[in-house]
Amino acid sequence: MKSDAKLLNETRRFVKDTQGRLKRTTKGVSDEARDTIQAQLNELRQATRDADAAEIEERRKKLEKLVAEHVAPHEKSGWREYAESIGIAVLLALFLRGFVVEAFKIPTGSMIPTLLVGDHLFVNKFIYGIRVPFTHHFVTRFEIPARGEVVVFTFPHIQAKKHLSEQAVGMRTCIDRESLEQEKDMIKRIIGVEGDTVEVRKNQLIVNGQPLKRTFLRKEVTGNYMYPYEILEREEMDNGAKYMVRFRGGGQDFGPIKVKQGHVFVMGDNRDNSSDGRCWGQVPVDNIKGRAMVIWWSVGPESVRWERFGKVIE
Repeated sequence: MKSDAKLLNETRRFVKDTQGRLKRTTKGVSDEARDTIQAQLNELRQATRDADAAEIEERRKKLEKLVAEHVAPHEKSGWREYAESIGIAVLLALFLRGFVVEAFKIPTGSMIPTLLVGDHLFVNKFIYGIRVPFTHHFVTRFEIPARGEVVVFTFPHIQAKKHLSEQAVGMRTCIDRESLEQEKDMIKRIIGVEGDTVEVRKNQLIVNGQPLKRTFLRKEVTGNYMYPYEILEREEMDNGAKYMVRFRGGGQDFGPIKVKQGHVFVMGDNRDNSSDGRCWGQVPVDNIKGRAMVIWWSVGPESVRWERFGKVIE
């Protein structure tokens, strides 16, 4: 005969497992059978507290018979529960990715110092509205993209090809023909919205005729013969948006251009090393997938950059 201690432990595990099985089996078990099994579970629990071995054995056998008769035939198999759990998880992930949030990895240095190569961030896809999955068409809109926001968007192939063919005034030669054919997402900062006039003069960004306020932060030595210094400054827009930008000297004038209806004009924060609106033109608002929110992972050339975890993107 089993020792009392072993019998108690096994019975407690049996009660716990049976309670879980009864809870998971939501279909097929009648209310009467469920109530009977639950009552006997409660009685068996009490018997384990009283430590009456004979009563425990008797009540457990009765309960095992009831479970085998009423619960076991309606239980899902292990593989089915596993498959259903995976299916639900996949559907939830697809829903979140399609409508709410999507992960994005920074592939280039065009947004330094705000974003570094190897930063992984979450993009809020819900903030501007709900769109038809796998298209650029919105079902409904919530917010309009504003100046200063960092956004992820689908590269505007049509506009880029048009600008390259027309050799638009002030356009920089920083895009090749191969890039025009690639289906890719990009991340930049919105500098101008519909109706704005944007221009650059000696690295000074001018929006609607007003130079943006800039505050010098520091100068860094690069060790590069052509560009020995990099300058970091804080730029501020008239709507209160503040962010850091980087220059490495020289600069190239651009514009002025007027942002078309239903479009935005974007630039990288790494102003002298960014393929952006100065190269390939304006971005249709419908191409914008979402606003950058927060960095959730960051890996540099040598190690994980722990200090960047949880950094909110400004």
